[in-house]
Amino acid sequence: MNVTCLCFHEDRTVSILQECIRFSLLRDRYLPFASMSAQFHTATELMPPVRVQLFIRQRLVHDGLVRHASAYRKGGQYYAEIQSRGFSSVLTKNQLVPGIHTDVTLDSLMETYNLPHVTYQDNMQAISYIYVKDNATMWDSVIAYNYKLNRGYPYIRVPNLLCVMPRTGGQPVPVPESSLLSAGSSIHTADMLSRIDMANAAGEYGTFTLSNPLAEQPGIVRVRQILFDKQFAHAPTEALRFRIAVGNRKFHARSFSYAGYCGEDLEDTVQIGNAFSAKVSRIDIRGDATGIVTEDTFYFDDFCNPAAQ
Repeated sequence: MNVTCLCFHEDRTVSILQECIRFSLLRDRYLPFASMSAQFHTATELMPPVRVQLFIRQRLVHDGLVRHASAYRKGGQYYAEIQSRGFSSVLTKNQLVPGIHTDVTLDSLMETYNLPHVTYQDNMQAISYIYVKDNATMWDSVIAYNYKLNRGYPYIRVPNLLCVMPRTGGQPVPVPESSLLSAGSSIHTADMLSRIDMANAAGEYGTFTLSNPLAEQPGIVRVRQILFDKQFAHAPTEALRFRIAVGNRKFHARSFSYAGYCGEDLEDTVQIGNAFSAKVSRIDIRGDATGIVTEDTFYFDDFCNPAAQ
């Protein structure tokens, strides 16, 4: 498979695992971290690692903390099993001080704590404020910043790069039609809202309401009643637009699976032969003794491939 795993141990030693039995790696446009699991043959019993890096054909595809690792002997052979999440998962475990934060940049959010191995796009424009709610995570705050900055939604690229700007430039990643194994399409409506009613600052309803045509067409009735959202105090209708857009995520999607891995990352433009081209939103890579299979999924919604809807 040409899959290598670097294992970093508590005593600062590093082990190199190359006899991969199986692995899986998932990256999604709407998840704040990548997830990896793998099983390897080892020459001796391995000291369980605390950090791992996974490479496919010498290309780094994952760098993260170990959630669980075990090393054991069975049938005269040694094995190691590892489960890991990207370092960016700490964005879901840390919180900012609740309340109003003014003149907010991505730098000011990310510099609150020292987060090893997590990087981010710098020199981003400042916005007037964000409102941090009780128990909100850093990821929640980044989402709020990103939407108020450019009506976008944050995403994580390899190795643990936090992005808030659309991916531009770069050559399309070609996937040969000869390597295709399957193709399909899907619709996701589980989180879709048909209407949102929001109270004004005095707690009175009837002032702010917004309907969702995508939900009304198939007959979905899901009405949300919310209190005045301080996050959008100066533009209340944006609170409604944001929630509608979040509920519409993954509404339309197309997927292609192919033999191998061509090196694409989230938001890269992937070219499938001459028939299809879009920015990839989900990458699911799996490998075992039969080889590596990659499934690329392309979402079409307000945040992913919006011009192609």
